[in-house]
Amino acid sequence: MRNRDIYAKDPSHQHLVNEGVAYVNDDTSSRAQAVLRYELETFVCDGQYARGMQDILDTYLRNLSSGTSQQPGVWISGFFGSGKSHMAKMLRNLWEDVAFDDGATARGLVHLPQEIQDLFKELSTQGKRHGGLFAASGTLGASSRDKSVRLALLSVIFRAAGLPQQYPVARFVMWLRDEGIFDQVRDDVISRGDDWQEELDNFYVAESLHEALAKAKPRIFGSVESFTETLSHLYPHVNDVSSDEMLKSIRQALSQDGKMPLTLVVLDEVQQYIGTDGQRSIDVQEAVEACCKEIGSRLMFIGTGQTAITGTSNLARLQGRFTTRIELSDADVDAVIRQVVLAKKPEAKGPVKEVMEDNVGEISRHLSETSIAHRQEDTHHFAQDYPILPVRRRFWDAALRVLDQTGTDSQLRNQLSMIHKAIQTNLDEPLGNIIPGDYLFFDATDKLLQFRMLPRKLHDATQQWRNGSDDERLMARACAVVFLINKVASTNTELGLKPTLSNIADLLVDDLKAGSSSLRSRLPGLLDACEFIIKVGDEYRIQTEESAAWNDAFLSHKSTLGNATHQIETERDDLIHKHFAKQVGNLSLPHGEAKVPRPLSPVFDTTLPNDANEKLYVWVRNGWSDDISQVRADARQAGSESPTLFVFIPKRSADELRNQLIEFRAAAATLETRGTPGTPEGQEAQAAMQTTRDAAQRRIRELLDEAFNGAQVFQGGGNEIVGATLRDAILEGAENALARLHPKFPQADHASWDKVYTKAKQGAPDALKAIGFDGEPQNHPVCKAILSYLGNGKKGSEIRDHFEHGEYGWPQDAVDGALQALLVAGQIRTADGVAPQELDRRAIGKTDFRMEATTISAGERIKIRKVMQKLGVQAKSGEESAKAPEFVEALRTLAERAGGGAPLPAPPQSEALEAVRLSSGNDQLKAIVTNQEALLAAIDDWQAIADKITQRRPAWATLTRLADHAKGIQDAAPLLAQVDQIREHRSLLDYPDPVQPLLVNLTQQFRETFNALQKRYEAEHASGMQRLEADDNWQQLSPDQRHDLLASKRLTAAHAPDIALGSTDEVLETLSHVRPDALADRIAALSSRFDEVLVAAAEAMEPAIQFVDLPRRTLKSNADIDAWLEEARQQLHEALEKGPVITQSPG
Repeated sequence: MRNRDIYAKDPSHQHLVNEGVAYVNDDTSSRAQAVLRYELETFVCDGQYARGMQDILDTYLRNLSSGTSQQPGVWISGFFGSGKSHMAKMLRNLWEDVAFDDGATARGLVHLPQEIQDLFKELSTQGKRHGGLFAASGTLGASSRDKSVRLALLSVIFRAAGLPQQYPVARFVMWLRDEGIFDQVRDDVISRGDDWQEELDNFYVAESLHEALAKAKPRIFGSVESFTETLSHLYPHVNDVSSDEMLKSIRQALSQDGKMPLTLVVLDEVQQYIGTDGQRSIDVQEAVEACCKEIGSRLMFIGTGQTAITGTSNLARLQGRFTTRIELSDADVDAVIRQVVLAKKPEAKGPVKEVMEDNVGEISRHLSETSIAHRQEDTHHFAQDYPILPVRRRFWDAALRVLDQTGTDSQLRNQLSMIHKAIQTNLDEPLGNIIPGDYLFFDATDKLLQFRMLPRKLHDATQQWRNGSDDERLMARACAVVFLINKVASTNTELGLKPTLSNIADLLVDDLKAGSSSLRSRLPGLLDACEFIIKVGDEYRIQTEESAAWNDAFLSHKSTLGNATHQIETERDDLIHKHFAKQVGNLSLPHGEAKVPRPLSPVFDTTLPNDANEKLYVWVRNGWSDDISQVRADARQAGSESPTLFVFIPKRSADELRNQLIEFRAAAATLETRGTPGTPEGQEAQAAMQTTRDAAQRRIRELLDEAFNGAQVFQGGGNEIVGATLRDAILEGAENALARLHPKFPQADHASWDKVYTKAKQGAPDALKAIGFDGEPQNHPVCKAILSYLGNGKKGSEIRDHFEHGEYGWPQDAVDGALQALLVAGQIRTADGVAPQELDRRAIGKTDFRMEATTISAGERIKIRKVMQKLGVQAKSGEESAKAPEFVEALRTLAERAGGGAPLPAPPQSEALEAVRLSSGNDQLKAIVTNQEALLAAIDDWQAIADKITQRRPAWATLTRLADHAKGIQDAAPLLAQVDQIREHRSLLDYPDPVQPLLVNLTQQFRETFNALQKRYEAEHASGMQRLEADDNWQQLSPDQRHDLLASKRLTAAHAPDIALGSTDEVLETLSHVRPDALADRIAALSSRFDEVLVAAAEAMEPAIQFVDLPRRTLKSNADIDAWLEEARQQLHEALEKGPVITQSPG
């Protein structure tokens, strides 16, 4: 399988219509409408986008219905590229449910969560009650720098209302409308051959406009010569308006029949508009507040910016007005990229996932020593992010933030565009070929050169090498990666990213199966031979003239320090003393319930102080001046009663430690002598030297850590003490010195045993939490020892005596508290059956204590109740057994809800569920405790799956209905195949949602089909009507006769196909009564139906036949014949005027 075959949309054919840029304005051009439609169809309403949109709509509707005096402003913030402008633009167009030429609507094109759909429906309902819905959007922007905030705001609203943006021209147009002469004046201007918009743009001196006005309003505009003066007087150019004038203009522009619509105004990039101008911040706040107070809860403002509303002092002035805050993050951008650019076919997800899982070892090694290395959660996004590794996305993100000189390259549009271009570079490669880390360099190389971040020689060389041999191409790529790492490392040391051989090779890997091993063997020779690369330690850096000068100074200082042996040795000893203090910290040991501090004093001298037997000393010696045998001998000689601890730091990596000390001092001296550089190249060289100094300092710490890790600690008498750390070993030795009489004293060494007793006396099962123990009581060392000693039973006085003396030395509070905790846990009981809460402390000494038979402990019962409660089964203490069957049934039901028939995943199977279901009584309760973690995890997983099934099922049902209707449509075959794939692979719950794109595409398929059929119907119908109009018989029919004839053949306007295509639901409703094939047949029959109407019209106009009786006469002469013929002719002539005639002889 090739990479090209995995994408839901072929990247080489897919076009980012808006190039990833969401422009927030009210442009209505055909190009802008096409972009808007694309943005709606690809809008990912998920994560913070969904939460933010829901919060905005819910706040608006709640305040509207509650009668709140005004709406709070909304502030959408997020870094460059977080999609804040996109979100604001979508909300603005969904607010009005903008319609497109083919009948589609904004809300019908976008996929929204159900709760947000419901809020928009409620908004539309409220809009019908309050004068409609209106939305405006735009930027106050740089073009408005010389314009007041009020005029800038008005221009945004005017444009959305279909008015000119200029204040005086908009007022003039509104006057024309109020006077009822707008259409007359505009048509007059157009009839003169002039452009209406151009005339408005120049309306002070527009001759055609003046002549049209003189014709429409001769009293006001008496002569063309006075127009300029009149218009300048009535509508003068202004630099600002008052708040009252602004509000008056808004109401005049938006009100319909005296009602103000429910209005949303989106002001994009408010932060950029304000900038560092404090007065602008005040002006924005005042203008928005004036509108909100005057217009009330019908108006809401949304503003956007890169930082939170409290992020700068200027923005902070707005926080009282913009009280609803929405902050967007990287996660929202990732979701958009995964669904818009990287979405995979359902059948490709398995192979992609398999390839990534097969190579997870290679992937997890990439940049493993850095903070951007592979993370466990990356595996969840492997298939979604392929062919880009998450670790490389993080590397690119860090690099873009350093390289971007405009503040825009890390924006969403550039991430979308860059990744869209990147994945097109390996479409024909086999699965497993990924985008290498050096892609970013070559994508941005010209821009880097333009901003003088990339040396011209390096730019030209890498471009030339890219077309050379294999080694030259690898050299170019390696230089690219070194350049990028150098840039990142020089500004962000927290990442821990260094230009080492392993990191360079990791970022160059483009074939996961081949890995980085061959790169690691080829790179050293190439890098060492490259004139642009210099190696410092184990790091590679881009070499410049400035960096060469810094390197020469560094080497000079190293040479001088190499001969200063005594200075280096003195500094080494001083570092050992400081490192010891850092490793062990403040050495003081609190002993017993009194917590008396016992200080431990380190000594670095060649001999111990005279009072060594009276205090606790830590005698520290090292392998540079002593040896281990002498230290061990001194410890043995001190004797087993000595409180002194003997510490030996071994001599390790002596030469390297010396070299690193020289390296550190040389780098520090170079930084001091070279001073502050004044060029970018010098600043990079300085940063590189700082890196050298810091690296040497880190290595010195590491070498000292290695030496200290081998440190040995001896007790007086010669016994060596081994601890996890040097400090642990010293503290353990100190404990030994202080606790020889009571070696088990630490087991009960806690100040809160009295609190344990008090809580246990009250019946608390977790009383031992007072001493920091969260396990079962019988597992605590003190309780365990008491249980072991109890045997067949002991009196309280015996138990106290045993543990308060000898090797234990425990305080009475510990003994009494442990006994009380064991009673509450059911591990022991009193011989006379006294309940734990009723046992008085004064009676403990006289009470007999005995072991209890095995039962479910209080702690286990708590765990059982927690597991049951997770499923909504409420059990009080002691009710666990009774509630167990209800819990098992609830668990089984949940498992059934977490799966089903295709396309759902198969119902889950669980050993934990079976273990609980197949047991009973206490065994069943034990099974719940034993499988607690598995049950809790299963409940969470199954509930999440069940919820997701509930969420996805309605959309699947809608899709299957659409698919059933689409089976006869040839162009829908690929989409129907994808529906079958979802069912076959049981992939309904995949991420991203595989159903929504198919819903959109099938809906659009039907939309196009019906639009085409409707156009054919209208054309055929119009043609038929033209034939009727041309028919004489038809023209003689009355309107009622015409209607009856058309209705008899279902040809009236009322019989036209009822087609609604705004949303998927409307398309389905249309399909329920209009099938495309049936409509096509009906269209084909239209011509014959009109023929039938024509025949019926002719028949209707044909007169009724008359029967005429000719006169009876006796004819005797020619004159009689002539007279009879004249009489018959006259009679027939009169009858023919009334219709056809049939003659007959009189009866």
